[in-house]
Parts: sequence; structure tokens; C-alpha cells
Amino acid sequence: MGYIMNMVLVISAFLLAVTVIYLMLDYRGSRSIPLKKVMKFGIECLNAKDLIVQEYDNFGNLWATRGLLIYLLKKGEDKFFRVGRIPCGFNIYWLNNFRFVRRITLRSECIELSVNKSGNICAFSCGMMWFSYGIGQSFRMTMKLENFGLNKGRGIMSTGLQWINENEVLFGEYFNNPGRGKVAIFKFTKENLTWSKLYEFPSGQIRHIHSVQKDSYTGRLWVCVGDEDNEAMIGWLDDECVNVSPIGTGSQIWRACQLVFSEDALFWGTDTGSMDLAGIYRWDKITENLTLLKKTDGAIFFGTRLRNDIIVMSTDREGFQNERDEITRLYFLGKDGKITEFQCGTWNYKKHGFRFNFAKLRLQRSQGDDYLAISVLNQKEMSDAELLLIHEEIIADLL
Repeated sequence: MGYIMNMVLVISAFLLAVTVIYLMLDYRGSRSIPLKKVMKFGIECLNAKDLIVQEYDNFGNLWATRGLLIYLLKKGEDKFFRVGRIPCGFNIYWLNNFRFVRRITLRSECIELSVNKSGNICAFSCGMMWFSYGIGQSFRMTMKLENFGLNKGRGIMSTGLQWINENEVLFGEYFNNPGRGKVAIFKFTKENLTWSKLYEFPSGQIRHIHSVQKDSYTGRLWVCVGDEDNEAMIGWLDDECVNVSPIGTGSQIWRACQLVFSEDALFWGTDTGSMDLAGIYRWDKITENLTLLKKTDGAIFFGTRLRNDIIVMSTDREGFQNERDEITRLYFLGKDGKITEFQCGTWNYKKHGFRFNFAKLRLQRSQGDDYLAISVLNQKEMSDAELLLIHEEIIADLL
């Protein structure tokens, strides 16, 4: 009997030691994450595990995150390298450092991050805004969001964070807002490391802000808001940031999460379950004419433009009435105006409950890059948060 008890204690101690070592290594994170050539969705890709795409910087380097860690793929290299961590402190969100927690909760999108030309980093995580002067420099907390957390909301959308110049960052509030209270766009100033309200939508006007973006062709600041017909709007802020001038409102046509800019037009996909109005739209900057390019089913959260001017958008799966199946899709708009559709993954955890989440193809926040970057979320064919890179020439050959 004593022998058996001793063996149980030894095995238990061994398993405990292995678990502790695993958790320590998982917390630290891999120093590097290699890219591998694969075929996904019938397309030749480069693949990396467990990474959330953020954006390409001005030098063509790709930023991504894993839990609360930050990774960088330098242009021309074949590995992501760990370059930082968001120090959220010891709270419930600290558990996002561990992969098994992210897998159980299906919450891989733990950080939203944007980088300016100088390498300064502005990030949102754990309900707080963070700033660092660059790789190797510490992060400091610059703001705690009031409208974040359980039963409140996620704080900001992936496209709600934008450097507008070397010294200023904007973000738009995204929260549940059942009472339709005030919703603000905040501005961060690097000189004094503080946030202030740049613009505020009055109570009752909108639910929340989907995106804040700068058109690199015109310099205009654009805002997309939702959700109901009378709340949905796409518009631009005047130079003094006193007024928003809508190009359209009052319909689900104008409910968008991300704009894609070209020299002469705006493009977007609708974030709507409308059977009649869901689609990809083009708004001409000169004539102000609106054109429906293609009807789609389901919501479109993400869109980008590649260096060769191919525009890419992705549909999610979240349970809208206009979803004809459980398959996510990529849409490629070529320079000839033709739109090509690719079926991708199958919605995995769709039953409402603890593990429910949308199926998404998350694209880079930036525009004008030579690779399309996709993080595949909650789809049966891949582990959560697999990152795919597809070169623009491969995409062009498919169209």
C-alpha cells in the first residue's frame, strides 16, 4: 500500500512539474514562429500558427499578436520574432497569456495594435490603451476605457484604431450601449501621452463606432457607425473635427465596418443581415454616385487593398438571417471590375453559450501591401488563429 501511495505521489509531482514548465514556456512564448508553405482554400499560402494579424508598417514589416505577446515579421524574412508584451497586470485578462485559455474561450483577439513611421506603438488590450516608443521600450498605460468588459463590450473594433500622423492616434468607442448614450472618438497626443475627446456623437444618435480611418489619397478622416437603419452612417470629419459630414445614412447600405480607399472611390462591404441590401458597394469621390457591385450574404467585417490595386473583402458567419450556409468567403475585386468569390472555412463553434463566437477571416488593417494577411478564426478546417499570407501575384493569377 505504501509503495502504491509513493508511486502516486511521484507521478503527481512529475505531472505538476511538467504542467508548471509548460505554463512557464507558454507564458514566455516562442522566440520565433516560422512560416511554412501550404495549400489552404485551394490557394498557395505561407502559414504560421496562432497569430492575429494587425497591420503592415510603412517599411513592409508585418505586425501580429499572440495572446498578449507582440510579433514582427520583417520584410523578406521567413520567421516572426517576439518583440514585446502588453503588461496588463494581474487581472482576469492576464490569463490571455496562456494558449489553453484562449482555446477554451475562443478569444484569440486580445490586442489591437498600430504602429507609426517612427516605430511608436499604440495598442489596446485588457480594457486599456498602451503606448511604447518602440521595440525594446516598455509599455505604459495611457487610458482605461470606461465602456469595456463583461456585459459592456469589447472597447474598440479592429479598425477603430488609427495613427493620423506621427504624433496623434485616434480610436472610436465600440460597446453594447443599450441605452444609446454618448459615443466618442478619442485622440492621443504623443508629446504629453494623454487622451482627449476629439468628437462626440450625442445620446440617441448612434450605437457605437465601427471604424476610424484616414484616406491616404485625400487626408480625410472617415468614420463608420451603426447599427440600426437610423444609426448606420458613413461620413467624414471636417478639418476642425467639429462636424461629421455623412455621405449616406438611414439604411443598412451604410452599415460598414471598414472602408477601402482608392484614388477615385470608397469601397465597403455591409455589416448587415438584410436579405436585400447586403453587398459590396462603391462610392465615387467625384460624382458621389453609389453603385452596388455585388450582392453578398452575411456580414463583411474586413477589407483591404493590395499594392496591385486588387481589393479584398471577407464575410463572416454569426447567425444573420441572410447567411445561406456556414461557409466564410473571400471576395477579390480586380482592376477590371470583376469580383471573384472563394469559399473558405466552415463555422465551428456556433451554438450559443460559453464557446460561441463568430467565424471570421480577419485581414490586415493597412492598405497597399504586397501580401494579403489573414487570421482564420473559429473554423473547422484549421486550428484557431492560423495566419495565412498570400502574395498579390498569386491572387492576380486566380482572377
